[in-house]
Amino acid sequence: MKVLPSYPALRGALLLGIIGAASLGTRLAAQVPDSILNEDPETVSAPLIPDRIEKINRAVFKFNDGLYRVAVKPIARGYTKVVPAPVRRGIGNFFHNLGYPTRLVSNILEGHPRGAWIETHRFLVNTVGGFGGFGAPADQDPKLRVPENDLGQAFATWGIGHGTYLVLPLLGPTSLRDGIGQGLSGIYLSPTQYLPEWEERTGATVVDGTNKLPEAMDAYDNLKGASIDPYSALRNAFAARRAQQVREQKAAARIEEKVTARPIRQAKR
Repeated sequence: MKVLPSYPALRGALLLGIIGAASLGTRLAAQVPDSILNEDPETVSAPLIPDRIEKINRAVFKFNDGLYRVAVKPIARGYTKVVPAPVRRGIGNFFHNLGYPTRLVSNILEGHPRGAWIETHRFLVNTVGGFGGFGAPADQDPKLRVPENDLGQAFATWGIGHGTYLVLPLLGPTSLRDGIGQGLSGIYLSPTQYLPEWEERTGATVVDGTNKLPEAMDAYDNLKGASIDPYSALRNAFAARRAQQVREQKAAARIEEKVTARPIRQAKR
């Protein structure tokens, strides 16, 4: 009996394509605002990130856009037909809960002990009361609501600028500062990276990214349909979103300072 030859290179390319499509969906979902047409004026007028290699970025954007049409869109449509919305929501909650180490470290680096404590409280509530994180009961408690945080925002509070805008193959829009933060977070702070087998790590990445594809597809289609130059629209949306997130962190820090200073003033009285 003749055994068919294996094609490791072909299998590797296919796997890379699936991971890339999932990763692109994750990036788009994270960086395109839910409704770019309804942004706060202050957010829309956020300073643009320097685009020092625009020609290269545009070429990569064109490649990613083609991948989106050919791979991401069909995968997202098939995924929504197979996986019900409640299940997708539970998977999203689970992976968001796993992002706790990044948010914790980011708050610590920013000098926000209250934010770190709230994130820890949220993680415990969602893990125990949310059946391992598939539920998100902490979202129902206003006292446990806190702005999203990551290492890029932590670097911003240190006064580190974006450097330059980047469009990465398969991964999509970022900046030099945020890309370094995401790389460090993905390598050292993501619990899935500590799974013993590479198949398990890859599987977790694919499931997380694929689960975000439907939302990313809707946001990206809305952005493209409302813009003459989708590249500029995505770049501006990314800059506005990151500026808004940094402002939210600064506002949370001011609230924390007031809460901390109040008992001190009362003690002096």
